[in-house]
Amino acid sequence: MSQDRTFAAVVRNRNFFVLWMAQILSQTAQNGIHFVQLVLIETLTRSTAHMAVMILSFSLPAVLLSSVAGIAVDRLSNKRVMLASNAIRVLTVTTYIVVLNQLGGWSLLMVIYAVTFISSAVGQFFAPAEATTIPLLVGEERLLTANALFNLTLVATQVVGLVIVAPLTIKVLGIKGAFGTMALMYLGASILLSRLPRDKPKLIVEAGASMVRTAWEELREGWRYVASNRPILIALSQLTMTTSLLMMMAMIAPGYASRVLGMMPEDAILVFAPAGVGMLVNTFLVGRFGYKFRREVMSSLGFSAMVVTLFGFGLAGFDLPVWAMIPRVPTVMFLSFSLGAAISLVVIPSETLLQEKSPPELRGRVIAVYFLLANLVAIPVMLMVGTTADQIGIPQVIMGVVLLLVVIAATTTYQAFKFRTVAGGIFDAGTAIEYYSHSGDD
Repeated sequence: MSQDRTFAAVVRNRNFFVLWMAQILSQTAQNGIHFVQLVLIETLTRSTAHMAVMILSFSLPAVLLSSVAGIAVDRLSNKRVMLASNAIRVLTVTTYIVVLNQLGGWSLLMVIYAVTFISSAVGQFFAPAEATTIPLLVGEERLLTANALFNLTLVATQVVGLVIVAPLTIKVLGIKGAFGTMALMYLGASILLSRLPRDKPKLIVEAGASMVRTAWEELREGWRYVASNRPILIALSQLTMTTSLLMMMAMIAPGYASRVLGMMPEDAILVFAPAGVGMLVNTFLVGRFGYKFRREVMSSLGFSAMVVTLFGFGLAGFDLPVWAMIPRVPTVMFLSFSLGAAISLVVIPSETLLQEKSPPELRGRVIAVYFLLANLVAIPVMLMVGTTADQIGIPQVIMGVVLLLVVIAATTTYQAFKFRTVAGGIFDAGTAIEYYSHSGDD
């Protein structure tokens, strides 16, 4: 296999390019739909409580179904799982348009919440299927670069979906037209995914075996593998806390802008936009040069840098003499850039390590454990931080979070440097040939 690890080399892989294009459409639609859903509930109810119910509707399925989704992905064809998921999401998004024309009042709200829950539940199957497909298409040599490109796209689609596509389509086409646009994007992603080569199911159930018992055993097997694999435990810990921190910062950003910096809440996007720039820049650098370094070392250094940066955010919230000499807003913008860069340095190597260290027949369950833990931790953290911040202040809460993260950073960094692992991991290059005999690699 060629040693060329550039983004161009990865994109020249035809099947990876198809998956990447499908990701762009699917992620843009998903982020856009979240914005449209929130605008819809605000328009219908003008209620913060109903807004919380909507957020819970698309967050709860990750907690309830991630493990089940991991089992399904390990048992079924990745291509079929992704195709079915997107096809169902086309139907669920179209359902919004139908019920807006037919229903009203509480019945409309209940159906909207139910459809949102179903759409999010379907997404729990798509994500691990997509993640487990990447190493089978690109092989080990280009896996880090491929993950960097996917994370780069993830950040870009969040911006495009939330800031450009959704608001623009609402203004031009209205809420129903916006939902129609998202449905077409999911349909386009489905058409692209249909062009991927057929892959083989990874597990075969023995005749006469109990489906419930088999599923339970497979779930336990996935958790046992995670618990017994130190590099995966380190990566999962760092990914889970990073995801929770990212969601927490997004939640407190408007309050930080208004209560700490004395700006308007909507100006938070200006202060924290550099985080997106930092993520984009470091995603490119990690994807291009990260293969020279151990995954655990990169993610541990990134996690430590993230904690230091968060400490800076906390300091910026206190009236210290230094702020009379240093402008506070530009400093926070620089901290925001640094936080984004640190997050990329954690996420890309850690996700790559999860894929490398997981055998194909367990990879879906390992990825699903990450999605489960990330949401299981993030939801109570957000509720606790939101309540506590109103009582004692945002800077004080940030400092409390820093203390917790310092312990995690010290533990995972010590483990990463003490227990060195082989870069290649358990990934078998021949697996890609077995699953995708015509992968299109150059």
